[in-house]
Amino acid sequence: MEKEIFLNNTKFLYELQYKKVKNINLRIKQDGKIYVSANKFVPKKVIEDFLMSKAEFIIDAVEKYKNQKPLEKFFTEEEIKNLIISLCEKVYPYFEKRGVKYPQIRFKRMISRWGSCHSTQGVLTFNTNLMYAPYRCVEYVVLHEFAHFLEANHSCKFYDELSKVCPEWKKLRKELNNINIYNQN
Repeated sequence: MEKEIFLNNTKFLYELQYKKVKNINLRIKQDGKIYVSANKFVPKKVIEDFLMSKAEFIIDAVEKYKNQKPLEKFFTEEEIKNLIISLCEKVYPYFEKRGVKYPQIRFKRMISRWGSCHSTQGVLTFNTNLMYAPYRCVEYVVLHEFAHFLEANHSCKFYDELSKVCPEWKKLRKELNNINIYNQN
């Protein structure tokens, strides 16, 4: 049910859902909508006090999302899949010489990661949201995931291996981290 609250003399609407939860939960979606979930036994006053205690966070988040521009799409979903397959084929000879078998390539829409490597299963999975990333960043993700066949974790040895094939990995990782893929689909 939709409710309203005044935070710093500004009216905010929020969607309140009663659920079987222990805590009051607050979520602000990328469209700026505020969602609150609480147990049905929590009094309205407690929920409002909770929101008042989070006023600065709510106002900042809503403002941030209001000013956010839509992401530029560099590729269609089909194009990004084809590009990633092509990049895998391009970089594979280096890893083949290091004893890596050509992996199975999978695609999945993910929220919190650009790719994953299951080295024991020989599978690389890439986020189709890479269509919002420029070519050089997509190439970095492919190299990053392949490097996990040489070092399964994010140790110093892993980054030494990655630096051999992608010396600019720090800059490219930072560029990727600035792409907000939440709710783009």
